[in-house]
Formats: sequence, C-alpha cells, structure tokens
Amino acid sequence: LVYQPSCPAFVSWLSPPPAKKRRQARARKGGIKPLCLHGGRCQKALYSPNLFICFCPPGFSGKFCEIDTRAVCYQGGGDTYRGTWSTTESGAECVNWKTKALRFKGFHADRPDALQLGLGDHNYCRKYFCCTPGYEKHSCVLGRGTDYRGSHHQTASGLTCLRWDSHLIDKNVYNALHPDARRLGLSSHNYCRNPDNDTQPWCNIFKNGVTKWEHCDVPVCSTCGLRKHKVAEIQIKGGAYSYIESHPWQAGIFVKNRGLEGYHCGGILINSCWVLSAAHCFPKGFHPRRLKVVLGRTFRVKSSATEQIFQVERYITHEKYDPRTLDNDIALLKLKHPFENCVTETDSVHPVCLPKAGLQLPDWTECEVSGYGKHEMSSPFHSERLKEGHVRLYPDSSCTPARLANRTVTENMLCAGDTRQLHDACKGDSGGPLVCLNDGRMRLIGIISWGVGCGTKNTPGVYTRVVRYLNWIQENIRV
Repeated sequence: LVYQPSCPAFVSWLSPPPAKKRRQARARKGGIKPLCLHGGRCQKALYSPNLFICFCPPGFSGKFCEIDTRAVCYQGGGDTYRGTWSTTESGAECVNWKTKALRFKGFHADRPDALQLGLGDHNYCRKYFCCTPGYEKHSCVLGRGTDYRGSHHQTASGLTCLRWDSHLIDKNVYNALHPDARRLGLSSHNYCRNPDNDTQPWCNIFKNGVTKWEHCDVPVCSTCGLRKHKVAEIQIKGGAYSYIESHPWQAGIFVKNRGLEGYHCGGILINSCWVLSAAHCFPKGFHPRRLKVVLGRTFRVKSSATEQIFQVERYITHEKYDPRTLDNDIALLKLKHPFENCVTETDSVHPVCLPKAGLQLPDWTECEVSGYGKHEMSSPFHSERLKEGHVRLYPDSSCTPARLANRTVTENMLCAGDTRQLHDACKGDSGGPLVCLNDGRMRLIGIISWGVGCGTKNTPGVYTRVVRYLNWIQENIRV
C-alpha cells in the first residue's frame, strides 16, 4: 500500500460530483492544499475556502480517502495497513482513536502526524496498537512480545514478578526510571515486559536473597489463517500454479512402497504437531512408519530451503468412516518430534484456522482449494508444482446425488465448484484444504474428498464438512 497524495484543481461543490462518496475536511492553516489520498479528488467549498471534500475512488473511504475498505491482511509489521479490522485477538472491540483517554497513551487521532500513521476518527487496528475499553494491549504475545502490554505477572517457574519501580532493581538498566520507560511499558506495576527485544517477555524476581530475572509464560497469540499471499502466475487446466506462501498450511503426504518413496495425498496443518487429511488416504493396516509429511514446498518433489519434513508418530481415521460412500472422510496425523512444538512457523509453514462452531457461510461464497494433484483425470502424473483453484460453495439443495452420478451425499459432506473457469480439485489433491476467508482469516471449511471427474461443468467437487468434526478433532488431539 503506497500513499499518493493528490489534489487537482479545485472545482465548486455546485459542480457535478465525480464520485458518490463525500467526506468533508478542513484545509490546513497557511493555505496548504488538502490531501486526498489514493487518487481521491478534491472539491473546494464555494463560500468557505478552508473547507473541501474528498471524492474517494472505489475501495477507499475516510475524510482523506485514507481507509482501504478492501484490505483483508497486512504485510511485514503492518506499518502500511489501512484496512477496517477493529477486533482484537481476544475478541474485544477496539476503541476510537479520538477517545480522550488515548491522549495519554502516545498514539491518538489528534497527533500532528495522525494521518501519516493511519489514525483518525475510527477504531480500526493500526500497527501501533489497538486499544480495548479496558485499555490493555494484549492478553497474549505476538512474536517476541516487545509490544506486549498485558497484566501477566508470573514467571515460567511460577514466581511473582517484582515491580518495575522496586528499589531492588534501581541499578538495573531496565526499570521504571528508564528514560524510555513509558514507550517500553515499564511503570509502577509488576507485569511481564520485553524492553530489550529478548526472545519473549520477562521480569525480575527475588529468589534466595538475590535479584534475578526469568522469562514469563505469557500465552502466545494465535496467528492461524494469516499468510503472505502471492498472486498466482500461470493459469492451467484445473487452476493456476501457486506458491507455498499463499497456502502455508498445505502438506504433502508421502508413502514408502518397497523402498521407493512417492507422493500420496494432501494434508492440512492445523497446529504445531497435527495435520488433517482424508481417511480414504489411509487404508487399514497402513503403518505410520511408511508415512512422511512435507511442509513448506512450492514444488511437489523438488527440495526447498523453506521445507520442513516429519515422520508420523501415529494417525487416526474416523471410527465411522465408510469406505463405500466416503462418509466421515477425515483423518488426523500426529507429527513425530522430540519436543512439544513440531513445526517452526514461517511464511511457508503456518497453520490454518479451524471454523468456529456452527459457522455456515453464505451460498456461493468464493473459497480456495490447493494441492499437488493431477491437472485432469487422464493426466499420467501429479502436478510438479503446487496449484490453487477458486471455487464457490454450492447450496445444499444443489449438492445432491442427481448432480453427482447418483452417488450418496450425506450431511457430513459439502459441495464446491467453479462454473466459469472449471477450477476443481483432482486425483492426488485428496486430503487437501478447502479454505474460505472469514473474520480476516483463512478457515478450513472442507477437506478434499471425492468427485465425479475433474472440472466437469455443473458438477461440483465433494468435501468433508469440517465444522461437523470440531469435537472429534479436539478430543483426539488431547489424547
């Protein structure tokens, strides 16, 4: 997102408006022309030279057209994010940046540089922080936690933190007397902080007559379903070639047969050590020692510096899976790793969000499928590169045996397809994700299960309806 201030020659408000969206603004003192960002057009008031209106182009709003109403994610540290997200990780609604109480917080809408920082008469999240009515910054940690402003005050060993203004740490570098104490979150409290860019928040403690420091066990915020999306390059039959950064939850499941290892099915990373897939990928007697899960690859077989490879400790198929109808076509794979956390989250390896309980998206919602499957049923080989396709959720009334060669369709299944470009999942994509944008994150709505051919017009693909298995997933992960 790049700001391009623009204010062409003023025209009277009595002239026909160039766009529908009107935002009134006041010119700056000293005769400086007002700024209408993102190509917005300025109109001067006929009888009041200090007033003007910004006519915003489609996709932008705000007094200066500074708000990007179509932004659904951020890049890097979020410095340039100007979208309309206004809910914190905990679900609390953000406070308006013009709230008087924020004037003592450093970042507010009345700062001289508020426009450059994206702050204004709104409550949309910006890089600096998103205040909630309680004015606590976080209940969990993002990244290293340098901006954590929550009230956790115990170390990982269970000891209570010392206050940052305690006389016991007067000689420490970081205390409430530090010149930058306010910016670093240090004050007359004993909450965990990370003023020195350590690996995580910490605090001082008094133990056995000695002042020490320890890391705190502040919960880590979930970043599931967030990604650095790259535009797909080459359109091909069945979809388009894509990048793993666009689908960082995509897994490739490989099987060893008589000493030879080959690609078998797709999978979906749902947390650090668990991958979802389709039950039909794992027939009875399939030993987990034969399985390998590869994450972080754009190319199916070609190794990558971003890849992470795991053996499988065990897998679980649904106890009511029916191989005849493919009802309850869902499986869980536990990644094998000596430590509590298995994957290292990167731009190329990142879990998707599970749907919220009871989530039902509108009919014809556009969603995405991805995988390394064949381009079409007659293709002799799987795709060498990750592909993506855009499909829409069919109404249940159109997800019927009549559309699917009279095969059984149960309430545990959903249909999705593309009636325009014939994007579709195909053989080899089984077990992979059907994800949809919801509340600013990509959520796993379906698992690629079965279909009648690939990309057949007016014939959707069939997916396992994930929202019906949330309890099953949680119960098996806890075991």
